[in-house]
Amino acid sequence: MELREFKTKYLAKLLQIKRELLDKYPEKRERIEHIVDVIMNKLYHLRTFTLPDYLHTLYLAVKEFRELEELIPPSEEIEELLEGGDQ
Repeated sequence: MELREFKTKYLAKLLQIKRELLDKYPEKRERIEHIVDVIMNKLYHLRTFTLPDYLHTLYLAVKEFRELEELIPPSEEIEELLEGGDQ
């Protein structure tokens, strides 16, 4: 999987999860919007050398909203990205 494909896949997942979170926790709208914006920005500008920062951000976000765990890629995808570089 190329970095471009990875970003597209996980940006789409993030938008879907955002809708689900807003439906489930309408009273936390501002917090959800903030967290999604942070993740969206990191994911959009992702390069292989910033992958650890992206994963750490997800780790922190999952502590607040468990549903975001879907955005943590399997180790196989991470290894594939690291082998492919920043295409």
